[in-house]
Amino acid sequence: MLQEYYDKKVLFLTGCTGFVGKVLLEKTLRCIPNIAYIYVLIRQKKGSNLVERFKREILDSQCFDRLRKIHGSGFEQFIKQKIYPIEGDMLKDGLGLSQNDKELIINNVNIVINCAASVDFNARLDDAIQINVRGPQRFIALAQKINNLENFIHISTAYVNSDKEGYIEEKIYNPSQENLEQLVTQLLKTPVSILEKNVKDIIGDFPNTYTFTKCIAEKLLVQTRSPNFPLTLVRPSIVGASWKDPVPGWIDSLVASSAIFFFVGLGLIKTLNGDECLIGDQVPVDYVADFILTTGAYQNGQKEVSVYHCCSSAKNPMTWALAKEVNAQFWTRSPSSQQFSKPNLTFYKNEKLYKLMTKIKNTPALMYYQIANRIGNKEMKIQAKRLKKIIDRAESINETFKPFVINEWIFESSKSNLLVEFLSESEKQHFNVDIEKLNWRKYLERFNWGIQKYILKDQTKELNQQSTDVLAQRNQQSYFSDIEWCLNNGQDFKTKTTKEQISLVMNSQRVQSVIKQLVEEKAKKYQSATLNLDKFHQNIEKQGIDICEVMFANYNMGVIRIFAWFITKVFRQIYEKVQINEQALLELQNYNQKEGGPLIFMPTHRSYIDFIMCSYVFFSYKIKCPHIAAAEDFLQMSIIPIILRASGAFFLKRKQLEDSILYKAIFYEYVQRILIEECYLEFFIEGTRSRTGKTLNPKFGLLSIVCDAVFDKKIQNATILPITINYEKVLEADTYPYELLGEEKVKESLIRVIKALKILSSNFGRIHIGFGKMISVKEWSKQQGLDSFENMRDRKKAIETLGYEVAYRLIEEMVVMPTGIVSSLLLMNRRGITEDQLIKRFEWVLRQIAIRGAKTSVTNNGQSDVTVRNSIGFLQDLINKKKKNVFELTLIPKQEYKSILLLSYYRNQLAHIFFSEGIVCSALNGFGHLLSHTEGVSVERLWEESDFLLKLLKREYVIRNRITNQEQMIDFISYMIDKNVLEMVSDKIRVNQQFGEQASQFTCSIIWPLVECYWATIVYLYQLKRVSEAKTSFELSELIAQIQGFAEQMYGEHIMEHYESCSIETIKNAINTYSTMRCININKKDDSEQVNIAFSDQELLEVEAQVKKYLKNNYSKSIQNPIDIARSLLDYTVIPKL
Repeated sequence: MLQEYYDKKVLFLTGCTGFVGKVLLEKTLRCIPNIAYIYVLIRQKKGSNLVERFKREILDSQCFDRLRKIHGSGFEQFIKQKIYPIEGDMLKDGLGLSQNDKELIINNVNIVINCAASVDFNARLDDAIQINVRGPQRFIALAQKINNLENFIHISTAYVNSDKEGYIEEKIYNPSQENLEQLVTQLLKTPVSILEKNVKDIIGDFPNTYTFTKCIAEKLLVQTRSPNFPLTLVRPSIVGASWKDPVPGWIDSLVASSAIFFFVGLGLIKTLNGDECLIGDQVPVDYVADFILTTGAYQNGQKEVSVYHCCSSAKNPMTWALAKEVNAQFWTRSPSSQQFSKPNLTFYKNEKLYKLMTKIKNTPALMYYQIANRIGNKEMKIQAKRLKKIIDRAESINETFKPFVINEWIFESSKSNLLVEFLSESEKQHFNVDIEKLNWRKYLERFNWGIQKYILKDQTKELNQQSTDVLAQRNQQSYFSDIEWCLNNGQDFKTKTTKEQISLVMNSQRVQSVIKQLVEEKAKKYQSATLNLDKFHQNIEKQGIDICEVMFANYNMGVIRIFAWFITKVFRQIYEKVQINEQALLELQNYNQKEGGPLIFMPTHRSYIDFIMCSYVFFSYKIKCPHIAAAEDFLQMSIIPIILRASGAFFLKRKQLEDSILYKAIFYEYVQRILIEECYLEFFIEGTRSRTGKTLNPKFGLLSIVCDAVFDKKIQNATILPITINYEKVLEADTYPYELLGEEKVKESLIRVIKALKILSSNFGRIHIGFGKMISVKEWSKQQGLDSFENMRDRKKAIETLGYEVAYRLIEEMVVMPTGIVSSLLLMNRRGITEDQLIKRFEWVLRQIAIRGAKTSVTNNGQSDVTVRNSIGFLQDLINKKKKNVFELTLIPKQEYKSILLLSYYRNQLAHIFFSEGIVCSALNGFGHLLSHTEGVSVERLWEESDFLLKLLKREYVIRNRITNQEQMIDFISYMIDKNVLEMVSDKIRVNQQFGEQASQFTCSIIWPLVECYWATIVYLYQLKRVSEAKTSFELSELIAQIQGFAEQMYGEHIMEHYESCSIETIKNAINTYSTMRCININKKDDSEQVNIAFSDQELLEVEAQVKKYLKNNYSKSIQNPIDIARSLLDYTVIPKL
């Protein structure tokens, strides 16, 4: 094995100042810790000594940042222990080594790896010979003197055979070619002028001096080696940026394809003479490093010459068309600040046509160059000279790279299979020698990102924050491209037939026990000799089969492929982008189900689109599509349930699940059968769509079934993946305000679906999908110190804590869309805000979200004005626009209920980020402006008020780190001081006078509507007790409806300012909170819940006074006696709906 082989070994490396050499050295140091030490050959340059150059050109490179982070302050000591820099020169006899260094190498080295070379394709022939031919010859001469040499690895290139065509084998062609040494000697003696004049004739069919000299070097090494000398030749193709190590996308030089990507991305190269349909053989630099190290270990003990192709064309080919497509997408989506023009590359196979089109495209620049030089000023001449230099550079790159895009070679790579088999499973986690696993689209995106970050030094988003548009992933030029995509994607997965599933479930012990129980109960109830129990048993089984037929999925990959094609067409029509973090999906492709068990996907639930979105994304990445727990809403939609069942959906009827033990047993057993059969499962931890935009408290039903399957050892484990689906505009959001005002939910039907086809002409913006950190069910229980396998109480606790952990991770992974920010600012400025003010405040909110570590999804390359105007377009039905003059546009949220509730819905995308700060600021404002903004309030008093408010509103948002004691409050106040929201003056807290007012008002604007709803509720309860002394019990649902109507009246009379305070959901939370506070008691009676008011009039008044303090200051002062006003509005018998 690799680690065992390199244990206590001594390496001698050359070329470590180069691209491949750096990555090879870093990987060796990081992943082979037991290596003894490494000699590194470094050529000294004038003006710097050996140590300085080693540090400047190698250690100070960003390539070593990861290693530096691992070792921290001990990095330099670690390097001293592992690396011994040696001064030498490949151009000098004996490598220019001192006698002492030569002896060290001869006596200690076990493995030699020669990465040194000139990779300049246009190097002068004599220079190329000295570095690429004579250098390795001098090196092997020294290596043959080493006492304990086990392997000499020479890094060559796959293009040593570029004078040939087609399929290239892993061998040396004509290794005994005669007179090579004489040829090299003669060429070095030839005057440079003659060499330059005849270079094309000398190199023949080779494309450049680099490949020509590398070919000669290989043959001379073979011819001059001693018998049994262990020589290994590793031939990489075109080496590009890193895939994963040391960090994804790392690159430090522009050579070969990286130069093309660079100039095309900046819009400096528009044409290439080549065929985009040809295969371009490229490999990541870290793949090359892993390949070299693995080859060295595998070759142990072998004395013959071995040749290895480190290439991709034979196993995982990539075409130049794909490289062109990804390059254009990346640089268009993430343009560089140094971009010259929009990337737009065209390949021309015909050389004459290429030259013509190049000339046409360069004509304006060349004309400018001529005019500027004749009549232009100094600045014009400088600009013209720059343009001419760019054109010349582009033509030079074009000419240099032309042989690789107009020709195609397929390099045999069969020996790499031996390396894959050689590595242990644990070693494969760190050493990747399987090129087939490389995702070209993602790699090319990383490649371009690396150029932008490491070459251009642009301030670009980190790679893990980069998103990929699923809808734009493939070439759409062909009419049949979507069909081809559907046929080639998805992961074929066959489940048992519905008939087989029904048989397994109905004959399971759980279901049979329930059937037996029902039969016994029937027999006991009637006790009749004439009762036919067998017939009754058959009837129950028939009921069970009917339940199964309605409930069960009918998973069919053919239907899934057709459905994916249809959904692609629809999504492209109504959504601008479906953005994802592709890295998470690529990792998901390599998920080990044997260790982690079936994957359980738990998305947020904001729209019906959620049901198909996850499956669509997984299908796009060839990941197994899950079985999806779907609500009964879809069952009345004719053909729709058939399609959904075939796509993996199974249906549950909540009422039957609660009332029927047979239904519950079948559902429980079916879900566990899904898991046992290694299917993936998807369900919503929130249980239902959130009509408020908030994350709902977790429901534990399905989660319990999954956990039971693990803890009852029916499956080895299960792994949960939290997923957030974030919408710029929610498809069916228009229906939510009606439901929040107590109206009945609109029933879905096929007719509604047909009517909804008009949405195909609408734009719903972007969807951003985020993936949280996976949770192992088994490991979670263990981490909590619970024995969920044996102790049922521990199991219940594990399930509850796990449910909340999923909810917390969903919240932490949520992405705030621009519409959420714009909605928040509109609701904060209900009398209107100018567009310019909105843009400035949008940028402020954006910064505040980033400072707090939350995520946003803002496109348009950070151009806030464009983003805000797009958001205004999505929200246009909710906003009135007024113009004071030609230049000043004022935006005013419409005051009708639908508009306010929808804006509130979108605001809740970010409310959880500022909730705790809003609590503290609202509590502080409750002391009045003089204390909150000038004199300040003691921490103790602020904690008392905040504590009440935290307990009052604890049901509103799911928050991981709630403030529960004064110590935490002190820490949180320090946090708010750091964020310039608050400041401390003479041990008292007040709003930061310089920066805090805007933050205070913004966070309070999130809290005030909630407080107002709770205030209206307690006012209603107080007056209800006074006017209905004879009646002590009230039906809960009726009471909630009456409070909602009362709140609307209060809003209509301008006693309340926020229409969202009339929301049914918030009123329910208020009722439950007052129940917890013992103001009221809620008891179940028959099929309904009854409310009794427990507090006295005085106690209710005290609660009302306490809640009223936190209302919006300038508003609550205008209410002289809200109880009297409420009394005049209240009519308990009939409350008309406004």
